[in-house]
Amino acid sequence: MELLTITGSDGYKLSAAVFRGNDAAATVQIVHGMEEHKERYFEFASFLSMNGFNVVVTDLRGHGSSAPVLSHIADRKGDELLINDQQKVTSWIKENFPGLPLILFGHSMGTIISRVLLKTDSKEYVKAVLSGYVAPNPAGGVAVALGNTVKAFRGPKSHSKLLTTLAMGPFAKAVKERKTDLDWLSYNEENVKEYIDDPLSGVEFSTGSYCALFSLLSGMGKTGEYRDVNADMPILLISGIDDPCTGGEKGREASKALLERAGFRNITVITYEGMRHEILHENDRDQVMGDILVFMR
Repeated sequence: MELLTITGSDGYKLSAAVFRGNDAAATVQIVHGMEEHKERYFEFASFLSMNGFNVVVTDLRGHGSSAPVLSHIADRKGDELLINDQQKVTSWIKENFPGLPLILFGHSMGTIISRVLLKTDSKEYVKAVLSGYVAPNPAGGVAVALGNTVKAFRGPKSHSKLLTTLAMGPFAKAVKERKTDLDWLSYNEENVKEYIDDPLSGVEFSTGSYCALFSLLSGMGKTGEYRDVNADMPILLISGIDDPCTGGEKGREASKALLERAGFRNITVITYEGMRHEILHENDRDQVMGDILVFMR
């Protein structure tokens, strides 16, 4: 594994980890979720590299040990910066692993970023995997307006209990007999504990970060903005059946239908019994990783 930085369009240094597979058949670009960091994907990346894939995983801006302000993406236009960052990562991969197919993998907020990326750049990738995929929200525009109002009054680096409750409250409440408000992450209690104890995970988003998140979520659902899509590209939607982020059966169906309306027509759905949001950290994650490997191959 090699650690390096990839420079964003505004000079921001994205901390990256590169795993090189022997005789790699393709490269995997991993986009992680909100309030976490790239190291949480090292087990998965190592598994893929041992099975013939290169893997590049970067900390989202505002995330990880190198973030100038942890959980603060940007004062403004954070949504555009996050998309441009992934485009820079894609370009870096294609320059450093020329001629190899590229697979996009996103988890949670990373699936929102990935779906917005697919609006314009789907032909850069041969396959996409969306893990713990967030359900489309018809009220996304309202959330954007609310976030911008709070930011205007309190500043982009402020914290808002209102915005945090709006974004995260429903997930905690989804587990009725919970020991912690983060039990929705997984049934694996050790994973929940490690997340809580991790100083780089679970740090509350700033108002500016929520504005970026809400803008991406709203943009993800605008199917008319998807352009020249790679219609036959295989897409895997993968999640736990008890993952509140997917919005239950209706939400999972809505995510699939959104992609179909956008023009994608080769979509596979795998939903795991006895799992919640972080399927790569559940006790039965070997099954999950194996299914992802089969799809990628």
